[in-house]
Amino acid sequence: MKGKGLGEARRLFRARKFPDVIRVLEPEVFRYRESFDYFSLLGSSCLHTGDLGGAFSYLSRARHLSPDNVGALLGIAAIHFRRHETEDAIKRWLEVLELDPGNKVARRGMDLLRRGLSQEKLQEFIDSGKVRILYPPLPPRGRLGLVALVVLGALALGAAGYLGVRFYPQRVPERPGIAGIEIPGDLPRLTDTGSGFTYMLTESDVRTAFNRAKGFLLAYRDNMATVEINRILLSNAALPVKERARMLKGFVTQPDFLTLKDSFPYTTVAAEPALYDGCSVNWRGKIANLTVGKNAITFDLLVGYDRERELQGIVPVSLGFAADLANGGGIEVLGQIAFQARRIGLTAISIHKLAGN
Repeated sequence: MKGKGLGEARRLFRARKFPDVIRVLEPEVFRYRESFDYFSLLGSSCLHTGDLGGAFSYLSRARHLSPDNVGALLGIAAIHFRRHETEDAIKRWLEVLELDPGNKVARRGMDLLRRGLSQEKLQEFIDSGKVRILYPPLPPRGRLGLVALVVLGALALGAAGYLGVRFYPQRVPERPGIAGIEIPGDLPRLTDTGSGFTYMLTESDVRTAFNRAKGFLLAYRDNMATVEINRILLSNAALPVKERARMLKGFVTQPDFLTLKDSFPYTTVAAEPALYDGCSVNWRGKIANLTVGKNAITFDLLVGYDRERELQGIVPVSLGFAADLANGGGIEVLGQIAFQARRIGLTAISIHKLAGN
């Protein structure tokens, strides 16, 4: 039955009947919660119908299930582009080019943004429908073409995976573009006068924070880089410096449980929450006020209360993917901090149910 449902969705997708794909698949979100194909098909169909919220939710889940899938990354980049979130789009395209240096869609997007489009021109490009050239390539309409594409893709991925694991187990991909981001050398001052800044830095402090952020990014310590970048953005640093800092923030990537570095405890974040906005953390606790919606699951995480000893704080959590959860269950959440309306929240990247729950 499962295979039949996805098979029908694939047929409809090849026929470009995207609303029908959504109609067939969307009611089955919990049934296929571990299926990359399901979330990829559903997310791509939402993208083609203009449902950017649904597309982002489903493609993010697809990317979680297969982090190196180029199609999912391209889809997420296109969503960021359509939302005018150009820094995030560039970040995704750079990830694609690390995996597939010759990818035409990613290069097309990078070239487009290098032209320096104004907000008006960018919106004109989107409204014209030309934005579809930045979407993941669609499969051939014929069944034979699709089969050939799948077989060739599987062979290519298998060969790349074999070579990567067999001969280059320690290879760490470089992060092109970071080294070239510099504080403009012709600035008369690196700081601005005024008040109302969270941090008052000297010019030496600004330069140190900026260089530390670059160093952390090159060392794949993205959380530490994010803290330094936030310190600059919340400070009296000059606007051109802040613009470069935002460019650096575009290189920050989401970790998983194995790759997370430099997580911060809740008490540290609660003391200066704005400084940790966008950082990824790994917190344990219990679930309360669980709500299962159409496109997301939300609940309150009782941080530190997984063993019912100490309640450190209550943090709202949002999941853009399906999960079998229950109120009172112990859980470990890997999530990205979102500090809004003076409150700490988490956007879940991945979760682990704790033993006994």
